[in-house]
Amino acid sequence: MYRARSTENILKELKEVKNKGYKYVAFVDDSFLSNKNQTHELFDKIIKEKLNMKFIITASRVDSADEKLFLKMKKAGVTHIQYGLESGNQDVLDFYNKKTTLEKIRYALNLSHKTGFFNMGSFILGAPFETKKHFEKTINFAKSLPLDSVSFVPLKYMAGSDLWCKAVEDGKISDDIYVSKADSEKGLGLYPEQEIVKYCVKARSNYYARPQFMLRLLIKSLKNDDLGFLQSYLLMFLSNICEGFKFLGLTPKKNNSVITKDRLSRK
Repeated sequence: MYRARSTENILKELKEVKNKGYKYVAFVDDSFLSNKNQTHELFDKIIKEKLNMKFIITASRVDSADEKLFLKMKKAGVTHIQYGLESGNQDVLDFYNKKTTLEKIRYALNLSHKTGFFNMGSFILGAPFETKKHFEKTINFAKSLPLDSVSFVPLKYMAGSDLWCKAVEDGKISDDIYVSKADSEKGLGLYPEQEIVKYCVKARSNYYARPQFMLRLLIKSLKNDDLGFLQSYLLMFLSNICEGFKFLGLTPKKNNSVITKDRLSRK
């Protein structure tokens, strides 16, 4: 059973959180912007009450994109929005019953970027019929979007989902398994789990290793006076360099010029 919280109830909690000294709040919801009437009402009241807080939307559908609403959210203090994008292939989106299109995804992300939000996007690799060509298309699609943070993860068969129920019915997984990743050895996909994981790692590396990504993130960070994502990216980049040294057997000594993640975080 789903019960929505009232706007007044949410606003009351936000005031309590602010009084405790917190400045950032994440709205954790499977699809926070779906109820547009309440979303408009909530952000109208946040503006009226002058809460002066920063907000992160942890999950949003692209069909919730609305210029008037986005501008209001920006004024109210929303800084980041995370979108469940899943794939750069229309047949895969249809398989997941996303009820959206690649064009709608592109429109929503461009509008969100134009509004000034930091865009976070999540993608899933490993649908039962997905080939490496599908994977590559998703990676390239992600690169074409103004995303400031991305995640690529293997498909998970979660207990109670249609995919899980079908897999149990077919005898591929046991009904006492809560979650199982896509894996050809279990009959769940075309590739072994480890190969899908490697593709996810490759996808992330390919996305972040582009100069245009870094430039766009720098410009947006300066415009928003928020260097959080930029700092995270630099930490991740330096961490990857250190991991590369370790892989090659060239672990830096304490006194050399390589800055480690720990040293950077202490400054």
